[in-house]
Amino acid sequence: MITTPRFTIIEDGAINKLKDVLKKLNLKNPLVVTGKHTKKYCKFPYDIEYYDKILSQTIKKQDYIQYDCIVGVGGGRSIDTGKYLAYKLGVPFISVPTTASNDGIASPIVSIKQPSFMVEAPIAIIADTEIIKKSPKRLLSAGMGDIVSNITAVLDWKLAYKEKGERYSESSAIFSKTIAKELISYVLNSDLSEYTNKLVKALVGSGIAIAIANSSRPASGSEHLFSHALDLLKEKYNLNVNSLHGEQCGVGTIMMSYLHEKENKKLSGLSTKIKESLKKVNAPTTSKELGFDEDIIIEALTIAHKIRNRWTILRDGLNREEAKKLAEETGVI
Repeated sequence: MITTPRFTIIEDGAINKLKDVLKKLNLKNPLVVTGKHTKKYCKFPYDIEYYDKILSQTIKKQDYIQYDCIVGVGGGRSIDTGKYLAYKLGVPFISVPTTASNDGIASPIVSIKQPSFMVEAPIAIIADTEIIKKSPKRLLSAGMGDIVSNITAVLDWKLAYKEKGERYSESSAIFSKTIAKELISYVLNSDLSEYTNKLVKALVGSGIAIAIANSSRPASGSEHLFSHALDLLKEKYNLNVNSLHGEQCGVGTIMMSYLHEKENKKLSGLSTKIKESLKKVNAPTTSKELGFDEDIIIEALTIAHKIRNRWTILRDGLNREEAKKLAEETGVI
């Protein structure tokens, strides 16, 4: 059974409350998993191990028997590796993100490699906004891309329910969609002075929505398939492109929301609103801004539906002509 966090602390200086959270959870001997660039934040009297070392070896329970929990401090790799290690050891995981680029900081999903898989959600999330505010602006922009994708993810989920009879949770869908809509509204109608705090709360909420649904459906649909397709093509063609997951999902959301608009007039203007919100936080909205040639975007659109067995607005796939037209009409190419 997937659980949701027992403690969520989102505030300046939150990292200093780790000791108190451990005490409340009756956890006494944590192992901190971090990266070389984020070790500076680990001013704790606990053992520390780098995530790349963990990923380079076979995990044996006897090597970690003295630890009663894992604390991940850092970005996506640190959090995911810590989550994975906790899963392998059968101990609780505490998430301490130092940036906010995706909802993995709170979700029960591990995305070290594809396909991603479900584990236990963090038992606690300690998000120090003082630290997160100082992280690269690009990462915070990518976080917006991951949040807006909830819109198309939920639309795809409902479509799968209607057309394929897939299990669907209205409450999880509404929760996830509301999180995205509220952040979009804030971004479009404010000076962004509270953007970091709002983003972190949205990402945590998105991760919790996944945990409640026991599925990635509330936050991952056709736009994520597009992003994963881009990742495959990066590897296939050995492309020197350093686009981020959230950036790719944001561009994917522009196109997938446009496809939904064409089938539902009530959604008119949705893709434009999503694009404007991404622009407001300086997130990419075009292939050029992502760093891809137009042909790669088109190819990704034609193979996205094959990435995993998930019914979305892409259905049985787009041909090259349809993909090119979609990218052109949304201004992605």
